[in-house]
Amino acid sequence: MKKYNTKYIFVLILSLLISGFSVQAADANGVKVTSRYLEGKYQITLTSQEKNKGIKIVAVSPRNGKTVNVTYSFTKGGSTSASASIDEYMVIAPFRVITTNTDNLSFRPYSDIINTEYDEYVRHLHDAGITVAFSGTAFKPKNSITRAELASMLAVALNLKLDTAAKTKYGDVEKHWAKKYINAVVGKGLMKAANDKAFKPDDKVTVAEACSIISKSFSFKTKSEGVYTKIKKNQWYTESVQNVFNLKILTPQDSIYKTFKETNSISRGDFSMMLSRALSTY
Repeated sequence: MKKYNTKYIFVLILSLLISGFSVQAADANGVKVTSRYLEGKYQITLTSQEKNKGIKIVAVSPRNGKTVNVTYSFTKGGSTSASASIDEYMVIAPFRVITTNTDNLSFRPYSDIINTEYDEYVRHLHDAGITVAFSGTAFKPKNSITRAELASMLAVALNLKLDTAAKTKYGDVEKHWAKKYINAVVGKGLMKAANDKAFKPDDKVTVAEACSIISKSFSFKTKSEGVYTKIKKNQWYTESVQNVFNLKILTPQDSIYKTFKETNSISRGDFSMMLSRALSTY
């Protein structure tokens, strides 16, 4: 179970909803995904984000109990949303919903994620509204993620309260675009300021810091023990790094492990992969 009523936040963010809550709209064309649990079934709803286009679901395919692939096509006119149901025994909540447009199989909300290891994870976060802070057709997965970018994704993923009017004690945040997200994650103790006056929102985030933030933000019911030779022992971040590998939020099969170093900056793609996996892990 996750901190801050995270048993329910998992459900909210992944659209596995017991109530009628909807995630935020995605910031690029395509679809928005929401779901809810109804009498032994999960009802998955896709809503068209394309102007003047309806939508229909072509197929729903659960995979490995943790991912549901939903293929859809756009229609001229007609309903802007479509729903399909799957039996609860076919998946283990929380699970990840991945959408594919049959009219254009190469369509991605961001043009630079196709054929990358981040494809599925960025698509998941996009359709759940978690990449809402980013715009344009390029996600730039290889770019180092900044503290502000990470704060914005985390705050939306955890459904934290965002107060646009609240002031901040950090001089370098007051006029920053990510102010409300930064205030939210700092208020929950998920990220710390560099000092009493500076948050340094545009600084890069290290692998160690990302692992620490994920470990603080989530508490899981499942855990295994792994042996990863590249993890440094007896460091402030050792336990957090070991935790994300034990939970398979990072794995030795990921490209980040080839040159793994906790003090390296982490990319937008790698953090997206971590966050998506965290949201779909017990």
